[in-house]
Amino acid sequence: MFQNIVKISLNDCLACSGCITSAETILVEEQSLTRFLDGIVGKQLCVVTVSPQSVCSIAVKRGLSTSQAARLIASYFFSKGIHFVVDSSFGRALCLEEAYQEFLSRSIRPILVSSCPGFVCYAEKSHDAFLLPYISNVRSPQAIHGALVKDFLSRLLEIPVTSIYHASVMPCFDKKLEAARLDFCVPGTEVRETDCVISTVEVDSVLDDVETTGNVEEKGWLGDFSRGVLYGNEGGTSGGFATSMVKRFVSEHGGETTEEKVDRNLDVISVRRDGNTILRVARIYGFRNIQNFVRKMKNSKPTYDYIEIMACPNGCANGGAQIRAETIEKRDQILRNVENAYSTIQNNVTEEIRYSPLCTDIFFPFFCE
Repeated sequence: MFQNIVKISLNDCLACSGCITSAETILVEEQSLTRFLDGIVGKQLCVVTVSPQSVCSIAVKRGLSTSQAARLIASYFFSKGIHFVVDSSFGRALCLEEAYQEFLSRSIRPILVSSCPGFVCYAEKSHDAFLLPYISNVRSPQAIHGALVKDFLSRLLEIPVTSIYHASVMPCFDKKLEAARLDFCVPGTEVRETDCVISTVEVDSVLDDVETTGNVEEKGWLGDFSRGVLYGNEGGTSGGFATSMVKRFVSEHGGETTEEKVDRNLDVISVRRDGNTILRVARIYGFRNIQNFVRKMKNSKPTYDYIEIMACPNGCANGGAQIRAETIEKRDQILRNVENAYSTIQNNVTEEIRYSPLCTDIFFPFFCE
């Protein structure tokens, strides 16, 4: 009677209107460290993108600096034959630049900007027609790196996309959902730009016996992570969209900023000039605050121009794929330590990336043909 077993793919799960948590088992099976090791076999080019949140979580757990943790992670992947291990913050720098340009060019307010697939899934399934027009069109750092590897590097190195493997290490299981979206396939193909997303905890589980290797020769963004060089940002562990927006806006339009903590996981930054408020930006984290915001937005005119919005309380440092403790007290302490580790990453490199020849002369023209 039940001879034919029906198997469903991750894309099948995303096509329905059900709960995203029902896809957990499929996510684990389809995107895991084992699948990653199988997937890289025979590829001409293998690249792994690592999030700084994951680096900080591993650094705190192992009592390392972020630089030491980055080199340890890179050493593991090199031992498996990976060609390049890169920091997702390079993509974030491009993301922040594009986000600001989008803010200047789009008239709709507020713009909801997020690298959080959990929030995007919530918006699509619960408030589709209402929320989607407000959501930023800018790719997440993971998606930008997918395009860099499968499009930019593919053409630059003249390697077909079918011979390239790109994986990412992320603090969030929902990043597996993001990678599986048809939006992030190489244009005109069914080839995913990010083949596999590996969680922080999965990577940490294989690091005990890894020995850190020497410095790599590759210069620039393709080699920095492997040398322990990370790219920081102002404005917290969720990408710094709000802070970056305000900083750029004030530098070009003037004004004075004030920041108010309205509630836990809800901050508001206002810019005033000549007695008038000319910009209001918010950070909204956690589903309780998101639901309250959506309810207010439906009932009244929005009072914010720009919102950095994340599903996890405390943002990406507290992602579901990060290393956890068993008690609430220990979890809170670990979270504080991860946030502190993140804050030690130098943020002055971001400006250098934004105005580097790769961005100004190659990357932006390349994707704006």
